[in-house]
Amino acid sequence: MLQERGWGIERSASGEPLLPPPVLRRYPRLPLELTRFLEGLEACVNRDQNAWFLCLEDYRRTDEQSYRWNENELMSLDAAGGDPVWQAQIRGFWDRHFPFMMAVHSDYDYLAVSLEDQSYGGIVHGFCPESEEASMVAPSFTEFLALFKLAASEEKGAYPLSLFL
Repeated sequence: MLQERGWGIERSASGEPLLPPPVLRRYPRLPLELTRFLEGLEACVNRDQNAWFLCLEDYRRTDEQSYRWNENELMSLDAAGGDPVWQAQIRGFWDRHFPFMMAVHSDYDYLAVSLEDQSYGGIVHGFCPESEEASMVAPSFTEFLALFKLAASEEKGAYPLSLFL
């Protein structure tokens, strides 16, 4: 479906784990369906290269000149300046939300999986400048994929998933 919309999709055959050790230490209990899906991709980016699923290389990128997997968190921390309470709140949010998809053509939108006890595995959407005010999109990654496929089959797709097409 995405390829019909001009997406560049490359399958991965590396067998490498999705996350490098520092990221894995921060996120030790991700939903298996999410990590398996992302590990199967080398790249998955829209035609304009401004929306993509985060893949192996994205989670390893530390170059400050590139868009990093945790860019929304880094921008929020920068906006918090030297306020340690605000910075702790930001870090706390991102400790409980793992980003897996980005769109940079609008308000730096992201999709993340919730790791909070009451919403574990749910998919949330957020955007700048208030990245930590996320809203639920789907109760699971499997359900998100079904909704995303449906949105991709429609001309415009439903908000907020339309932002990622």
